[in-house]
Amino acid sequence: MSGFLTGFLDELSERRRRLRKSLGDRGQALASFAILAGLMLGSLGLYLKPWMIGVAPWGFAVPAVFVIGYLLIEWRRQADQARAGDREALIARYDWTARFFSLACALAGAAAFVIAFSSEPPAPQIEEWTPPESAVSVDISP
Repeated sequence: MSGFLTGFLDELSERRRRLRKSLGDRGQALASFAILAGLMLGSLGLYLKPWMIGVAPWGFAVPAVFVIGYLLIEWRRQADQARAGDREALIARYDWTARFFSLACALAGAAAFVIAFSSEPPAPQIEEWTPPESAVSVDISP
């Protein structure tokens, strides 16, 4: 397990360096912020109004799906690397896989928030009230 974690953390830092090299410092920071904002908006943003949680409860699952999916991508990358694949091809393939997966999760989180925020609040439940029989005197005779 420690071999997996060590490889995961090494690859995570290398992936961030490669992203910074391709997008620049500001671009990499903006991309990371956008991904984290999308994930957090889809879960913590649902607490903004009381009915939003009921409209898009799947927004709470998006961060968990992101973590699990990212770990699965890394597990697959390490397995392919152990089979002595072409290192440059693996880097390019798994960088793009991780980027697209991160973007998809961020968009799913943002979609959960937008769907919930733009929904109408539920109509208040009004119970039909009937007065007691002795409340109103009726003088109607047949």
